[in-house]
Amino acid sequence: MTLRAQLAVEMLREGRAVDLPATGSSMRPLIPPGGLVRVTPATAASVRPGDVVLVDTGGRLVCHRLVYTDGDRVVTRGDDVHDYDPPLPAAAVIGRVDIPPSPHALYCALRALLR
Repeated sequence: MTLRAQLAVEMLREGRAVDLPATGSSMRPLIPPGGLVRVTPATAASVRPGDVVLVDTGGRLVCHRLVYTDGDRVVTRGDDVHDYDPPLPAAAVIGRVDIPPSPHALYCALRALLR
């Protein structure tokens, strides 16, 4: 894990929000590559399907949409990806991405969840 990612994890676990650059394209068109996202601390118990979450996959931070929770596991998927991510422990959720309400955000959420 990069130093930036380690610092972000520590800050989120301390209850502080962080701004992180999007390094991939899996969340297009909602979050373009290189876009900046604001992440606030969150747990699996405080998020719901449709939220964009930041998960710690054990060495890599991934920003994807929460599809569902299954007891002590969560399943996510990028908006521009067809396959679900492998299930992760609920403790992997460390933050929620702040997405301002807009018609574009609603379109992206519906498009992603209705695939």
